[in-house]
Amino acid sequence: MAFDGFFTRAMIEELKEILVGGRISKIYQPYEQEIQMIIRNQRKNYRLHASIHPVYYRMHLTEERPNNPKQAPLFAMLLRKHLEGAELQAIEQIENDRIVRFTTSGRDEFGDTHQYHLYFELMGRHSNIVLVAPQEENKIIDCIKHVPAYQNSYRLLLPGANYQLPPQSEEQINPFQLEQINLMTFAKDNTELIRQGKASQIIQGVGREAANSLAYWMTQENQTAYNALRQLMDGCYHPVPQSSQDDKQMAYYYMFLPIWQGEQRKYEQLSQLLDEYYAQRVRYDRVKQVSGDLIQRLEHIIDKNHKKLKNLAKDKQVASSAEEYRLKGELINAYVYQLSKGDKQATLENYYDDNNPIEVTLDPRLTPIENSQKYYKKYTKYRDSLKYIKHQEKITKEEIDYLESVLIQVQHADIEDLIDLRHELEDQGYFFKKKKNQKKRQQTKSKPRQFKSSSGIPIYVGRNNKQNDELTMKKASKNHWWFHAKDIPGSHVVVMSDKPDDKTMSEAAELAAYFSKSRDSANVPVDTVQIKHLRKPNGAKPGFVIYEGQETLFVTPKEADIHQLKA
Repeated sequence: MAFDGFFTRAMIEELKEILVGGRISKIYQPYEQEIQMIIRNQRKNYRLHASIHPVYYRMHLTEERPNNPKQAPLFAMLLRKHLEGAELQAIEQIENDRIVRFTTSGRDEFGDTHQYHLYFELMGRHSNIVLVAPQEENKIIDCIKHVPAYQNSYRLLLPGANYQLPPQSEEQINPFQLEQINLMTFAKDNTELIRQGKASQIIQGVGREAANSLAYWMTQENQTAYNALRQLMDGCYHPVPQSSQDDKQMAYYYMFLPIWQGEQRKYEQLSQLLDEYYAQRVRYDRVKQVSGDLIQRLEHIIDKNHKKLKNLAKDKQVASSAEEYRLKGELINAYVYQLSKGDKQATLENYYDDNNPIEVTLDPRLTPIENSQKYYKKYTKYRDSLKYIKHQEKITKEEIDYLESVLIQVQHADIEDLIDLRHELEDQGYFFKKKKNQKKRQQTKSKPRQFKSSSGIPIYVGRNNKQNDELTMKKASKNHWWFHAKDIPGSHVVVMSDKPDDKTMSEAAELAAYFSKSRDSANVPVDTVQIKHLRKPNGAKPGFVIYEGQETLFVTPKEADIHQLKA
């Protein structure tokens, strides 16, 4: 998504119409690089989201309501002090750049009126949010990210410093400040640069995609440089086309719309576009950051257990010769009269095998009875170790199954789910419990994923193993139906009905396959059985159950089907 100067202008036009004249009622800072402002206007609350993330920098209205830290960051508290209750008087774009200025007016605790400028600099890794007092010679009150002199010699971004805008390139012009005739002359003089996709060198606010769009309109649609530039400029005031376009290269703003199943989605507002586009991108990035150590730790333990199984298999092969040691010890004892101390080897008749001869190695330093006892000791050792090896194999395989189920849940998780999964792993001893942190997020109790079948029957999917247990063993009735991918890690799926129709059964099986290790596979086997046929063994790990009398369905999970089932 290219949030360049032209896109910024289009977004500002949208925000001005909705927000100007409203009052700032609440300010939050859910993450270090993001703020959200609740602005009430026209008897409705709007939630403005602004981010200075180096990759996902943006500003738009949102429906997202992330959990906030229990203790607000200092910058959020400072904004609340100066801006909460203030009227939003104006929203302006600086030149055609990615800099937006909010002008607010409000009263302090003494009843005095104060005006503030809140600057949003949306410039990649140089992004920032700065609160400025224009009545005090543009003094910076504070900014979300401090930039001292040794990092930027041109301007200071620190409390108390005078705010100045970032430097502008003298080689770039702002096309919105040119008269029509001057714009035509400018476009004509720079036709070749624009045709070659190099408009960013001469036009302020042009990103790579916009430059490519200008070049496409000129080369593929035979537009003049002026008409192409005019089309781009007009798009800032009417960014969402009313009619569909079949061109391979869509209109500038349409190029970035998310695509599902090859179909282009249309939105009434740019904010809706951005909100949905970044919801997936940012969620994936946050989950990846938060879950990185979880995944690494789980994969390390799983790999360690697989190596343990290999070593146990080797020990098992050695221990499987226990019966051979018992037999040799017994034969030495039976033919002791034929042997004497100093013998290194003996050939004895095996009366368990038609008296066929068997070679027995002896320790010449020991008597025949001592050699017999030595073989019996080896037999006892390997016999007992064989039982231990089988027990360890069982425990190790169960642990691998459990950890792989958690790994699948981490890969499918939201931010809040990861907190519960970490707590589960802490309770199981795989992570040390962290000390309490005053700035930790408010935690809402995680609930199972909720879906609804085509017939309107509720279907629940566990997000973690503790939730799987609660959903299956407590929440569901004994006659409800339970689903789980066969013999592979996955979530518990429960249909809240004792007589679901075939379509509901198929959809529930698809959910079980989708939220399992076989998400990307075809023809996935899924076991289904009524809850009353499930049993949880004493001491079993979270999420582990045994069952009998199951029916197996075969389904192919499709993401489009899962989206349609969401409640």
